[in-house]
Amino acid sequence: MYEHESILGMWVNQIFLPSIQAKKTSMGRPDLKMITDFGYQATADLPMALYFEQVMEEYPDCKFILTTRENSEVWFRSWDTLTKSITQPTHIGGFAFNSVRQYSHYLRWLYSVVNKDESFLTEPFPLPEQNKETAIESYEEHNRRVRALVPEDKLLEYSVKEGWEPLCKFMEIDDCPTTPFPKTNSARSVQVQVISGQIFPIMASLFVIFYAFAIGFKKLTGKTVVDWVNYKMEELNVAFRRFMLGEEVKFKKA
Repeated sequence: MYEHESILGMWVNQIFLPSIQAKKTSMGRPDLKMITDFGYQATADLPMALYFEQVMEEYPDCKFILTTRENSEVWFRSWDTLTKSITQPTHIGGFAFNSVRQYSHYLRWLYSVVNKDESFLTEPFPLPEQNKETAIESYEEHNRRVRALVPEDKLLEYSVKEGWEPLCKFMEIDDCPTTPFPKTNSARSVQVQVISGQIFPIMASLFVIFYAFAIGFKKLTGKTVVDWVNYKMEELNVAFRRFMLGEEVKFKKA
């Protein structure tokens, strides 16, 4: 969803914004052909996981992998940590960056779907606490529907702790990787992503402010900031030497 601006725009304009503007959660139908036209043959995670029935309808030969956790409590702890970590940088960056603002529309919609609470569509950022019981109910209901509707020969129920072998067997891949199975969604990696997400918009904003200041400064003084700093440093160096020699020290205007 995030790789191409046009794909993100499709999700925002066809799915997320209509719900926000109507203040009523609706699922709609994403343009799957548009996604496959970019060359994608597989998808993972939300929001696509919520549209497995549409995928089955439009691509009947498709296989599905249902990833599971040890139990629903473990899932919610992971989900809650992830979503809390994402909402704050989204709140900060949404004022300056259109892509981040579009992502904030997605979070509103997703929270309203998972928590079955349309108030999330209009709540100010950072979004309020989620309803644990309702979120877990949505998670378990989703898993039940997948198990009930996807044919057994098209479905792999899988835990990432199982490693590569079940995936390779299910996808009929003979050359199965021997490298350690990647782990990129841990709590620590999420925190790193969050810090990075907060730093980037702040640094970008500071750069814009400094650039505007530098232009104004040169117009007023006839010098660049660097030239002015170098001039003042030299002036201070001369003044210090004179002071040490007992001479009178006077400063000139830059």
